[in-house]
Amino acid sequence: MADPTAALVWDGTRWVDDGTQVWDGKQWTRPSALFWDGQEWMAQPPNAQEFAAFVSSNSSSYTGKPQASLSVPAETRVNDFVVSICGNMQGFPKLLAPAGHLPQIIKDDTQEISLAVACWPYNGSDTKVIWDLGGSPQATCVNLVYRYGDVLNQSVTPVSDIRVFNNVSKLPLMASKNFMSVFVAMTASTHVTSYQWPTGVVPREGFKGRFGTYEISILTAETPGADASAGDLELNTSVEGAGLYLVTIPGRSDGKPTWILGDSRASVLGNTTYLE
Repeated sequence: MADPTAALVWDGTRWVDDGTQVWDGKQWTRPSALFWDGQEWMAQPPNAQEFAAFVSSNSSSYTGKPQASLSVPAETRVNDFVVSICGNMQGFPKLLAPAGHLPQIIKDDTQEISLAVACWPYNGSDTKVIWDLGGSPQATCVNLVYRYGDVLNQSVTPVSDIRVFNNVSKLPLMASKNFMSVFVAMTASTHVTSYQWPTGVVPREGFKGRFGTYEISILTAETPGADASAGDLELNTSVEGAGLYLVTIPGRSDGKPTWILGDSRASVLGNTTYLE
C-alpha cells in the first residue's frame, strides 16, 4: 500500500515531485501531506468553532491499585480536548501521563477525599491517562472529550474557577465564561444523594459509589458560556462536603454576537433584535 502522506518520490539521487495531482471538486491540485488523527488521514485539523462539541466519555473505578490507567475514548482525534478527572479516597492524585499538564486539586476540610481535574489537547500518541493514586485504597477516574476547540487559544490553567462547600443541599454554579463551560462536581455524604442540574445544562458522565463510609457522586455537565450563572445543582439531601470546578474549553469566535436559546439571564432578545 502506498504511503498516503507521500507527495515526493526518490529518483535514486534525491526526492522529487512525482507530478501526482488530485481533483478537489473544482480543480486539479497537488495533494496535501496527510496526518493520521486517530480516525482517518486528514490534510488539516477541523476548523475551531466558538463552542466545542461533546464527543464521548468513559470512566472506571479502582480498588487497591497504585495507579489508575484509563484510555481516552476510542472516538478521540488529534486536537480534541480531553478533560480528565480523578476522585481519590485519600491523599492527592498526581497526573503521570500525559506529562507536562498540571492538575488542579481540591480537598474537603472534613475528609481525606480529594478531586483532581486536568485538561489538554490530544496529540494522537498519549492514548492512556495515568494517575498516581498516592496509596489511596479507592479512586474513580472520568475522561470527557470535546471537539472543535481552539488549541491556539488554550490556557495554561483551563480550570477557570473552583469552589468548596460544606453542609449544603445545593451548589450554586459559577458564572460561565466565554466558549464551552464544563462543570465537574463531587459530593460526599453518609446518605445516597440524587441531583438535578438546572435547565440548559447538559448532564454528561457521572459516577455514584462508596469511598469508605461516604457515598460519593462525581458529576459532569456542560453549557455554552454566557457570562452568567445557569442556576444551582440541586441535591435531594444535605451533603457533608462538595467541590465544584468550572473548566473552559477555548473556542474561536467569528466576531458576531451570540444568543444562547433558553438562556433567560444573559441572552435576552429585545423588541428590535434581529438574528441572521
